[in-house]
Amino acid sequence: MLTCPNCGISPLAHATRELVYTYKGRTTTIPDVVVEHCAGCKEVMFAQGEHEHYGALVQAFRKQVDAEEGKTIRAMRKQLGLTQHKADQLFGDGEGDFARYEASEAHAPAALVKLLRLLGRHPELLDEVR
Repeated sequence: MLTCPNCGISPLAHATRELVYTYKGRTTTIPDVVVEHCAGCKEVMFAQGEHEHYGALVQAFRKQVDAEEGKTIRAMRKQLGLTQHKADQLFGDGEGDFARYEASEAHAPAALVKLLRLLGRHPELLDEVR
């Protein structure tokens, strides 16, 4: 039986676990991940080959969250009555930023998403931004 490389004391035990993963404030549970677990320090290490399994599920979750964020940005922009071009002028660093955000080809800065949410609740503040 292998000794935990983290604490160097406790033996590792083979286990199947659910691992919680959070991305952009959204959380999911990755089921059936095979790990080596230390009863002493609670360290969890992927069993051989599991990193790829876990990584593929994490990548799919991130893609889903990013797609939903693109739809949310589009909805917020439209709610404010802005075209992509006008939104680029007001909030973007360059031409086409909003098209990329909405298509999930680029990640919108967290501050921009928060600002759009704020403006959605208080559209009268849009004049202050202009």
